Amino acid sequence: MLKNYITIAINNLLKNKLYSAINIVGLAIGLAACIIIALYVREQSSYDKQWKDSDRIYRVNYSAQWPGKELHRWSTAPVPAMPALQKYFGDKIEQGARIYGATFGPQPVDTGNAKFRDRIVFVDPSFIEMFQFEVLAGSLEDTLTDRNNVALNEKTARRYFGNQDPIGKVITVGAGNFKTNKKVTAVYRIPGKTVLDYIALFGLLDATATGAPSPSQWWEPLAGTYFKLKKGAHIETLKPHIPALIDRHTSMSDPTRKASDVISLFFQKLEMAYLDSTWDSQTAGGDITLVMAFTGISLLILLIGCINFTILTTAKATQRAREVAMRKVAGATRKQLMIQFIGESTFIVFLAMILSIGVVEIMLPLFESIVGKSFSLNYTSPSTFLPLLALLLIVGISGGLYPAVVLSGFRPGDSLKANQSKETRGSISFRQVLVIFQFSVSIFLIIFTGVIFAQTEYSINRDPGYNKDNLLVINGSGSDQIQAKIGVLKQELLNLADISNVGVSAFQPSNQRDGRNDIFSLPGHSERTFGAPVMNICDDYFKTYQIPIIAGRGFSSMDRDIPEPTAIEGNESKRLLKVNVVINESAVRKFGFTGAEDAVGKILTVKFNNNNFLLNFTIIGVVSDNHLYSINAPPRAEVYSLNPRGANIITARFKGSPQKIVSQVNSVWKNVMGDEEKETVFVDQLVAKEFEQERTAERILVSFSILAILIACMGLFGSASFTVDRRTKEIGLRKVMGARVKNIVSLLLWQFSKPVLIATIIAWPVAIFAMQSWLERFQYQINPLLMIPICLVSGLITLAIAWFTVAGNTIRVARSKPITALRYE
Repeated sequence: MLKNYITIAINNLLKNKLYSAINIVGLAIGLAACIIIALYVREQSSYDKQWKDSDRIYRVNYSAQWPGKELHRWSTAPVPAMPALQKYFGDKIEQGARIYGATFGPQPVDTGNAKFRDRIVFVDPSFIEMFQFEVLAGSLEDTLTDRNNVALNEKTARRYFGNQDPIGKVITVGAGNFKTNKKVTAVYRIPGKTVLDYIALFGLLDATATGAPSPSQWWEPLAGTYFKLKKGAHIETLKPHIPALIDRHTSMSDPTRKASDVISLFFQKLEMAYLDSTWDSQTAGGDITLVMAFTGISLLILLIGCINFTILTTAKATQRAREVAMRKVAGATRKQLMIQFIGESTFIVFLAMILSIGVVEIMLPLFESIVGKSFSLNYTSPSTFLPLLALLLIVGISGGLYPAVVLSGFRPGDSLKANQSKETRGSISFRQVLVIFQFSVSIFLIIFTGVIFAQTEYSINRDPGYNKDNLLVINGSGSDQIQAKIGVLKQELLNLADISNVGVSAFQPSNQRDGRNDIFSLPGHSERTFGAPVMNICDDYFKTYQIPIIAGRGFSSMDRDIPEPTAIEGNESKRLLKVNVVINESAVRKFGFTGAEDAVGKILTVKFNNNNFLLNFTIIGVVSDNHLYSINAPPRAEVYSLNPRGANIITARFKGSPQKIVSQVNSVWKNVMGDEEKETVFVDQLVAKEFEQERTAERILVSFSILAILIACMGLFGSASFTVDRRTKEIGLRKVMGARVKNIVSLLLWQFSKPVLIATIIAWPVAIFAMQSWLERFQYQINPLLMIPICLVSGLITLAIAWFTVAGNTIRVARSKPITALRYE
């Protein structure tokens, strides 16, 4: 019987080559899209699941919101937090570990033969128990017995020493008075995907690195902090006790406020740290919303392929009505017929699955270039084979269930009547509903793609308050040599014909760092305080970035000489330092000035060292608001200080070829700084990087929208071919009665346009609602009215594609001779 079923299935496929091809190719494309997105989702969801008991490992995150300042979040915690948590929750926490130095950025590293910049961190001995790094050489246990030992990851070791054995080699870490020699005692590899992949070198964390625990350390989130819950413990039982724990270990100078009113600790399962990356301001992470969206899109595309199968199979059911009737007359039960037809559908899905694997192999390199990640697909692995088998059975059974029910339900008596069609009004209506659903999804994806493209372009091209074009950022290592020669470097760069301005600062655009935060007050109003970051810059900074000065003046050479602090009259123990500063428009509003002109000449006061040291900042100018901090964040209040000391970011405004200017800058750097490490990047690239995820989403959506429309059109083409063939006699009679080709084509195109128009009416409100929710993630959004033309264009595109799809068959039959049409069947 099985052989008979297979033979019948193959004969039906060969008998209806066009419909079989549409079925198999449409399903193959849907399956390929589902497989590719599944690879992406698996990669995004695989972070930090390789550790032992990973489901019980949590990261401690930290937030702080000072009065008058915005909320700040970190993926790190205070150094004393871990010991306090272990003591406070000893019955629930099994193990804890810290990573110290993750927030300090790359450090200079000298191997004796070359210099590099890498991030070095210090860890608790328990770290290598909680996270099982793969040891390639040496011993991690030995590394964590002496603070002068260091372990290198595999890539770093190869970069430092090539093919030489690194074990026993000595490297110098740090610069100036902070240089230390470290002996390499281990080489390791981090297995799998992890948010810890920033670790290039690590050594032992001890008291000499962090100092004695003190209440003040609770205000500085300097350590990556992780703990493992005991079996049976629940994380929710820890959370209510966090405010009391914080208040027990630190306090505020204001007795009316608690420390827990300002700072807090949050526990995040490490497996979710990559996808829920809102805490990680220094590193890029995933986006769980995008992952869920792509998962839904892939399932919708697969569903469209299944709908094609259902539409075409039910449409062709009339041609198998007599076959079903004869089988029933011969004694076949409805159950047997359903098994046969579900088996046929599974066989078709099997053929489509084989074709889809070929499509995946062809399209995967292109998809990898779109998302910037690599994927592996091992078909012999159970993690790959079993999901594919499950997908085959689910799609085969679900896609063939309705056609099997329809076909097996035909009545022999009705089916054996000559020239009688078994096409029922119910099956026609059902196919119409499926076609409407297909095009609703396609229109939704077109609108989704259009809005993402419009929002991304608007965000990137919106005026940032400075000229981001033709700016090259040179990020030095911050060593003493760079600090000593930064003035020489600036002058040498200005000597280049293609460089017009050079600015020095302690930060670069899109850095997401605050600078030094101070609490300001106005003379005579010490009860009112305002928090704002102080940005250290040189006097040419505003000119380099072309930030307009709207009141007063910018810095000049006469502001460079900072006077010595003077004694405050009446109190010789107190000191006063007067410095000129420039503020932005947001600071004008925050400090309560009536306008930019009103702010010029006013004084801001900052107190240090228990009020024994006062800084009087005289406002000499006001610059317009800008988005140097983040192109997608609102401008914040900022105070600019002329203090290039400690600054290691050089920005050059250039003209001409970017490649040429990079080559010239490299040559100047080599002449001035020797082999000191540096990084160069263009400012417009930094701005574009902020929207890297949106760009990726846009490219993926464009690709899969095209696939969805292609599959839907294939189904529409098959359905149109069948419908036009069934109406051949009707078309012949219309022509005999005097109808023109134009009239017939218009009639048929209108009938095929109706489901597309209905789909448009359904898709528009759903897409608008979804897009409004998606746009909420942006501080600056496109005009909502822009979605109206996007919706109109999506409907017109879909309608035009539908017309183009069915026009060929319609025109062919409409132009045929009436005698040929009347002889049909």
